[in-house]
Amino acid sequence: MMISAKATVAEPGGAVRVGIDSDILYSGMTGVGNYCFHLLKALLRDDEDLSFSGFTGIRWQAVRLGDLDEIERLQGKSFVAVQARIDRSSQRLWRAKNILQTKLARIDAARVIYRHVRAARFGVRGPNTPLDLFHAFKYLPVGELAVPTLPVVYDLSFVRYPEAHPRQRLRDLEGLPAAIARAPLVHTISEFSKSEIASVYGTSPDKIFVASPAASNIFQPLGDGITRADLTPFGLSLHGYLLAVGTLEPRKNLRTLISAYAQLTPAERARAPLVLVGKSGWGDLDLPRETDALKSDGTLRFLGTVSDIQLRSLYEGAIALLFPSIYEGFGMPVVEALACGTQVAHSAATSMDEITDGTATLRAPATDVAAWYVIIKELTSNLQRISQDRDARVARSRRFDWQRSAQAVRAAYSQIVV
Repeated sequence: MMISAKATVAEPGGAVRVGIDSDILYSGMTGVGNYCFHLLKALLRDDEDLSFSGFTGIRWQAVRLGDLDEIERLQGKSFVAVQARIDRSSQRLWRAKNILQTKLARIDAARVIYRHVRAARFGVRGPNTPLDLFHAFKYLPVGELAVPTLPVVYDLSFVRYPEAHPRQRLRDLEGLPAAIARAPLVHTISEFSKSEIASVYGTSPDKIFVASPAASNIFQPLGDGITRADLTPFGLSLHGYLLAVGTLEPRKNLRTLISAYAQLTPAERARAPLVLVGKSGWGDLDLPRETDALKSDGTLRFLGTVSDIQLRSLYEGAIALLFPSIYEGFGMPVVEALACGTQVAHSAATSMDEITDGTATLRAPATDVAAWYVIIKELTSNLQRISQDRDARVARSRRFDWQRSAQAVRAAYSQIVV
């Protein structure tokens, strides 16, 4: 095994001590937070020679398997957690905290203060938090540490489509090229992103390893009865709607999707409303002029954030998942929908091709409204497609596995820390 010159030496007989940004675990999790959560859980479950210290934004503290179990319980991220007796007051407190954090994040002065405090506290570690390496799940660490950094580079959308990102995010990532050059290894989530990193930064492919995301166990077919009951509170019928999932931001390309959907006749739309799931992001979505009318007649519905168990039922109950994103590092909704046996239509020539590999899916150029209309028309006109190839879709999703990805990460730790 080739050991990087940046490698460190672990304490004899001791665990490999890894630092992470743990604040992404203690707020409403989206893509990065979910990835970090599931990967850490897989790592801690199978390897007693690993320990994690998380920087919460104010202080460092241990991150143990029990902590992740508690997060899973409060957020309802597994069937066990959903069925367990949950302290409703704790759940309400958790949700209230997340709402407050979201509101504060939208206040410029609060963001500036938090960023300064966070940067100042990052380098303050006591004798009980020694580290062998820092695993930067948010691309870059907040500050400098005297140990190697393993950056996780999910995608280069900020390079390819800078207009689809806030200016502050672009400023935050200005140091990424230098960090990649210094890093002993680079962690990414798809072969697509690996090729992007090598192309844009000139990084040797041998230095980049892939640990793909996977659908969690909660995403699986449970049958019409359970799914139908879960859809009732949303006013939706089984296989009577189209679904789109993702943070509401420009890169998700909702303009194309809504423009294509608006071309259906009123009767066709009434039979298959378009349901959008995801929390508000940033920026001007530039939605088409038909949007307000579609919302008014109830055929375009924004559900906001839902729990994982609700999302599972929304996937299984949908005619199909529509995912016209312009650029993704992976495309979690695609693998989650497949795991529920649901049809998927996604942007062509993107990372999602790597997930589906042509398995019972439809593809179209991301911004081609006419092509997306054809797909929507086919899906809503031929409901027999829903049950066709369902087993193949589920089987395809299972090619992505958290334990295999954890093994790739553990091998990287071993290469960095002797």
